[in-house]
Amino acid sequence: MPAPLRAVQILLLTLTLAGIVSMLALSDSLTAYGQGEMMAPWLLVWVSAALCLTYDGSARGGVRMTTVALMAFMVLPTITRLSEAESPGLFLDAAVRILLGVPVIVLLFLPESTAWFDRER
Repeated sequence: MPAPLRAVQILLLTLTLAGIVSMLALSDSLTAYGQGEMMAPWLLVWVSAALCLTYDGSARGGVRMTTVALMAFMVLPTITRLSEAESPGLFLDAAVRILLGVPVIVLLFLPESTAWFDRER
């Protein structure tokens, strides 16, 4: 497996752990509605992390594009709502998603990554 894909796996698994820690740390200060609103982008990260576990096996280009789409659907709304963060904790939560999510998208578009998913099985 190429190094960029290994980095994507590490970033997604780190982002998954950060999501769990963030949800636990901020859950006391949020209402049930706020917790659900905060959990929505993290669900996309957790699905992407589950997909990244298949990269070394039988994953094809569809898995790569699904991961890119899920991460884009997580990052873009986070960027647009970053200014609405009411507390430093929510701002940090959004910043972590952006800082670790954007490199995942970029790394999945590198030529080595594309070639890995398009190789003959």
